[in-house]
Amino acid sequence: MHLCLRRLGALLLLPLLSPSPYAAESVDPLRLTREVVPVAQSVELTLDPAKDDYAGRVLVDLHANQPFKSFRLHAQDLVLGTATLANNDGDSVPLTAEVTNAKHGLVTLTAPRELGAGQYRLTIDYTARYTRDGLGLYKTVSRGDPYLFTQLQDTHARRAFPCWDEPSFKIPWQLTLTVPAGLEAVTNAAVAYETRDGDWKTIHFGRTPPMQSYIVALAVGPFEYVPVPGLSVPGRIITPKGQSALAAEAAKVAAPILARLEEYFGIPYPYAKLDQIAVPEYVYGAMENAGLITWVDRGLLLDSAKAPFTTRRWLATTTAHEMAHMWYGNLVTMAWWDDLWLNESTADWIAGRIVEHQYPEFRVKISESRGVKSAMRTDALPSVTAIRRKVTAETDLAQLADVLTYNKGKGILDMVENWIGPEQFRAAMRTYFLKHRWGNTVANDLWDAFSATSGDDITGMLASFIEQPGVPLVSVALEADGQLRLTQRRFNNLGDPQLPGQWRIPVILNWSRHGEIHRERILFTESTQLVRIPGLAEADWIYPNSDESGYYRWSLSPELNARLARQAALLAPIERVGLLDNVSALFSAGLIDGNDYLAYVTAFARDLDPDVNAVVSGSVAGLDNTFINDASREAYHAYRRAILRPILDRLGFQPKPDEPASHGPLRVTLYGALGYTGADPAIVAECRRLAALCLANPAQVDPTLRGTALSITAYHGDAAYLAALQALFEKPQTPAFRSSLIGALGSFHEPALAREALAWSLTPAMNSTEFLRVVNRVGGDPDLRELAVAWVMEHWDAIAAKAPPEYTAELINVAASAEPPLFNQLKAFLLDPARKTEFSEVNITKASERLALRLRLRAKEQANIVKYLETFAGQTAKD
Repeated sequence: MHLCLRRLGALLLLPLLSPSPYAAESVDPLRLTREVVPVAQSVELTLDPAKDDYAGRVLVDLHANQPFKSFRLHAQDLVLGTATLANNDGDSVPLTAEVTNAKHGLVTLTAPRELGAGQYRLTIDYTARYTRDGLGLYKTVSRGDPYLFTQLQDTHARRAFPCWDEPSFKIPWQLTLTVPAGLEAVTNAAVAYETRDGDWKTIHFGRTPPMQSYIVALAVGPFEYVPVPGLSVPGRIITPKGQSALAAEAAKVAAPILARLEEYFGIPYPYAKLDQIAVPEYVYGAMENAGLITWVDRGLLLDSAKAPFTTRRWLATTTAHEMAHMWYGNLVTMAWWDDLWLNESTADWIAGRIVEHQYPEFRVKISESRGVKSAMRTDALPSVTAIRRKVTAETDLAQLADVLTYNKGKGILDMVENWIGPEQFRAAMRTYFLKHRWGNTVANDLWDAFSATSGDDITGMLASFIEQPGVPLVSVALEADGQLRLTQRRFNNLGDPQLPGQWRIPVILNWSRHGEIHRERILFTESTQLVRIPGLAEADWIYPNSDESGYYRWSLSPELNARLARQAALLAPIERVGLLDNVSALFSAGLIDGNDYLAYVTAFARDLDPDVNAVVSGSVAGLDNTFINDASREAYHAYRRAILRPILDRLGFQPKPDEPASHGPLRVTLYGALGYTGADPAIVAECRRLAALCLANPAQVDPTLRGTALSITAYHGDAAYLAALQALFEKPQTPAFRSSLIGALGSFHEPALAREALAWSLTPAMNSTEFLRVVNRVGGDPDLRELAVAWVMEHWDAIAAKAPPEYTAELINVAASAEPPLFNQLKAFLLDPARKTEFSEVNITKASERLALRLRLRAKEQANIVKYLETFAGQTAKD
């Protein structure tokens, strides 16, 4: 929301210039209809962050497509005052407002008589309270100063001002904000002019291009500004008071990323400015508001150029993601929420490409591939739905922003690009944006562009991945006559039902013969398909997912698997990471046993690549909760030390001046794997040393190790250390260090200290988006899960009053790794009708399926796993 108004006549031209193809009346009774539609909207607000409520007025230019007496719009939890409707001649009539659906914020405005088709101006005065849950127009207090921010996606604009709160209503917006004279205010548009009246000032902002309501944004508070040089438009990093010194890295990456996006799309950045603002209390990571990207503060504001590798990578990829949305999502917008997955996955896919080219040291391609594999694990669950699912106005939209929305969609786009080629892919994207800019689209509009550009039936190919759930399993074998036999079915985990599925799979495989590597493309469309490839029968090895570009699992016949195992070191790092993940998936499916699985993990412990090492560490850690009991714990610890400690010794306990940046997160992973329950004496001692330095002056400790050192020390810590962390937390800290302290506060292993940390998390010391991190950390400790579950149940009312609903819907995760009695206790509690939501029920169903899989794997493989560990115990990795 942002902007001020212009002459009615000019505004009324807009719907005629760009008629919407979605103007037909919706059959969804909770959707807005098109008899009366907005053309442009002005929002005038009087805002004082020191107060708890505000007053506003909206002026909306309307076009009535037919005679009418009433029409609907959205206004939720707002106190509506007078509402009038005026025509071009200045004649006005009063409107009566009736809330026709409070849950969804539907309001019907009714005139005293029928009015004719034509142009009108709607004026509504209203008042409202600032929300405190991080959604809508909300208030937060940081370092003693009150601020106002907005988060309007997905359907929270209606909580800030009356509007047509659906993505297909794209109109110009203009905001006018009256605020205390000593404060700053920002919106999507730049300031047009400003007037003063005593202790208040009124800021008139410019008029935006057509935008949907959910990307309107504003902020009010004592902000500081850091200019961003080198952008094609004016831009700033905006910080809360006293934090502008932390904006240098964000300012540094913005210009080169924007330039690469403009080059990729072939269309200049479409808005007049590009500000990015740090928000101290924020539900999400970042939001693509046009011209004013909002960020969780710890993501945008870094302690120094020596910030952790993962933090700097997240800053770069999220900057690229949100900026990419300026084209995909804002310039061209989904017609309805059923294509949210494409909106997010496209931005994420493009962000990966941009950052990989601009900052190759971040190894984004590998991390993105690991994200896609994470989506495959979720996509293997029986309850998942198709990525493009039916969405109504009643759907709890929070559930749509899941790992499938981002990462499955990204994997599908990666598959398309690898199939048709990068240049044709980009040409199709450019054609699509030129054709649909400032409009709304559906997914098929993009698929049609890919098909037209490439000459392939991309629409048909993608339908099988988008319109049905699940992951295909491609099995590969050689026939006696040398032909390659491919078979496909839907991948399922051990004991899950074999569900149907048939895909058009673009398989790209690598194979080697006499040291020469070949690449083959196969469009795999049948249940079984034979392919003759000259020389393949004599291949040294075959790898069925070249560059990890395909969204499928795969298995090799025993003969081909043996060939690959002997030569796996020749694969590219991204493929070695993918191979380990695929082996883990086959183990979860019951297609290989525990001996073979751990043989792979152990062999790859000798790999020198940090991402491969990280997967090995994760695989070793994953054994604990499923297979290890008191009798086998000593053998497990011995195996873990033998596998992981040599990797840490090779890296060194402290960063080296010339080491690759990617070594940092691996070192942190290994500290955690060996320092918590492993209690490696050298690591615990080093963490205590670093923690003592941190408590005195955080700048004395490498930022990469601060959080881990504080948390491992807390795990082994006492009451004095807890008090020291609390005292430090209550002082002004950088956002990143504050986050590290929260992690440490949730890491105490002593039950009494964990209870104290949980109680403290409910005090005003922690805000609504921070405090549940503590109970989630406590629930991650096997010895404290019962305590964590009891705390959630005992303090539900306080938790629900403080936390955003998106956060409480995920509280089943506190018991996600628990045994059935405790899990079912929390499950029953959360499924009570008084607490259950659509989103929480989806999360509980998935968690239940993961627990069932864990139990089935334990029953089948625990003896094999334990035997391997006991046989291995005491050896070193090189043995």
